[in-house]
Amino acid sequence: MSRILITGYEPFDGFKINPSAELAKFLDGKHIVTNSIIGTVLSLDYSTAFGQFLEAFLDVSPDFVLCCGQAGRAAISFERIAINAVGKKPDNEGNIPESDLIDSEGPAAYFSSIELDNIVELLKAEGIPAYVSYHAGTYGCNWLLYKVLHYIHSQNLSTKATFVHVPPLPTQAIDQDKMSLPTMPFETAKEAMEIVIKNL
Repeated sequence: MSRILITGYEPFDGFKINPSAELAKFLDGKHIVTNSIIGTVLSLDYSTAFGQFLEAFLDVSPDFVLCCGQAGRAAISFERIAINAVGKKPDNEGNIPESDLIDSEGPAAYFSSIELDNIVELLKAEGIPAYVSYHAGTYGCNWLLYKVLHYIHSQNLSTKATFVHVPPLPTQAIDQDKMSLPTMPFETAKEAMEIVIKNL
């Protein structure tokens, strides 16, 4: 049985909900095929988020890590690359990174270690829009993926990891009166994650 750690982020940018957090909570404790799922929600706080992740990671010793977050995209997107760069946008606690480097001694980038193309094709075959992304931005999502991959690499672990961006929920567009916001129903996002888990 494989152990899969799924993380989500708390709401940010004025939203009341974050679909990645809801996915992590929904999947926590579930068993899908031969996979045991552990879900946890991280603070969008540069001073505490990785510590929260590491606590869950060490408790679980997962075979796979699926970090999840929200992006204003019309499809599920899987991040292929994490770059050693972070922007100056404050986190939820107002923290602003002192440097634009996540790790001053780390490499410029890491590739995610999960085969993504096959998963994308499986989702598309089920009518769920999905693609491989080559830029996770320079905010909390890229920051977390880089730190996760750097930790796995530095510890010589066999754990495989990637980052999954999910679109906002329709209710988020309504709450903020942003009718042009790309959205995806939660049921579709849940189905997508279950397909991903079955095919890791």
